[in-house]
Amino acid sequence: MKLVWKGTLQKMGVEATAPVRYTLRDGFHDAAQHAPDQSVNPLIGQAISLHFIGAIQCVACGRKTKKTFNQGYCFPCSQRRADADICIVKPELCHYFEVDNPCRDEDFAHNQCFQPHILYVSLTSGFKVGITRKSNVPSRWIDQGAVKAMPLAELPSRRDVGLVEFELAKNFQDRTHWMAMLKQESPEGDIEATAADLLERLQAMGVQGILPAEERVVHTFQYPVEKYPEKVKSLNLDKTETVSGTLQGIKGQYLILDTGVINLRKYTGYQVELQTA
Repeated sequence: MKLVWKGTLQKMGVEATAPVRYTLRDGFHDAAQHAPDQSVNPLIGQAISLHFIGAIQCVACGRKTKKTFNQGYCFPCSQRRADADICIVKPELCHYFEVDNPCRDEDFAHNQCFQPHILYVSLTSGFKVGITRKSNVPSRWIDQGAVKAMPLAELPSRRDVGLVEFELAKNFQDRTHWMAMLKQESPEGDIEATAADLLERLQAMGVQGILPAEERVVHTFQYPVEKYPEKVKSLNLDKTETVSGTLQGIKGQYLILDTGVINLRKYTGYQVELQTA
């Protein structure tokens, strides 16, 4: 086997080309020591081996840890960093204005949370409602494995858009069923009809910031997959330090091998070697 890349895993970089272009980017806490980026698309069709070399380090402070929290942090960082707080996962729980429980980082709040956010509908395993910072369009949709997505509204903060999503999610799913997403090239469904239904709900709720029709454009994505798995088997670096097989494609943040699938984002902070035959 030939060593192709050695570094610390994090979410793959994506480019909304046709098909989507994926890149391994080093997540080591010290940017000065980052390995060069590695394009993944050219490896499709080849036998590859991903070997966990046994070291896990916090992507924020570099502390060695036996497990990570909130996608790459050690436990202390997960307890004090603003980007690891519960409101990142559940923005409706934002506590910025609570005197007894203020935001962990004022600058983070203003630079990340109090910025324009998009409410959208996407087609992944099925239809889902989601939110993302405006600057994360369209990478957020690609990370989730969406084949189609449409922005519906723009709100001034993560908290504002999170409260709207929370209400919609009472009657509409806001999660992707990842196994179903990986088993099909394109699920069926009329995203325009679904968007129309959601817009009626938003109008009934009195939501401000609904985008004009000319901005509610459907975005489509094609993924570099030669063959989708009939059955989805998850590969786990915590149980098997080396996963190998023929790389058949990439969708979302998953490598699809003929031996199973692996979500690279799940192993943020893990130091690995990538080899090809």
